[in-house]
Amino acid sequence: MNQGVLLEQIRDCMEGVLPAVVASCASDGTPNVTYLSKVMFVDAQHVALSNQFFSKTVANVGENPQVQITLIQPSSGRQLRLDARFERSDGSGELFEQVRAEIDAIASVMRMQHVFRLRSVDLYRVAHAEWIASDAKPAP
Repeated sequence: MNQGVLLEQIRDCMEGVLPAVVASCASDGTPNVTYLSKVMFVDAQHVALSNQFFSKTVANVGENPQVQITLIQPSSGRQLRLDARFERSDGSGELFEQVRAEIDAIASVMRMQHVFRLRSVDLYRVAHAEWIASDAKPAP
């Protein structure tokens, strides 16, 4: 992975404190932007996204697997951009169960147990990660 920022260095951005965003694009160029409940660190090259309401995103990555994911560092407010490529969806297994438990906890706190239903966990390979220029100063 040709990366400006290592995924291990930004795990705090994947704690679910602040929402993340995934941007995808259909083959005809039509963009789609969706807020995410959960971005999860998987390993040095992969993140997993919770797929709850992603009908258009799923259709887009079927046509064009490239996405951009925007994360916010809670301690500083700085934003990161991940350039990633869809690899697969998992509707069961260890990673799915881990994300489902976290989504269920969030839903319970928000009293939205019947709204937040995890369809799958979508695995993406991150090609590049970088800080987005902003006026926010990094945390000490």
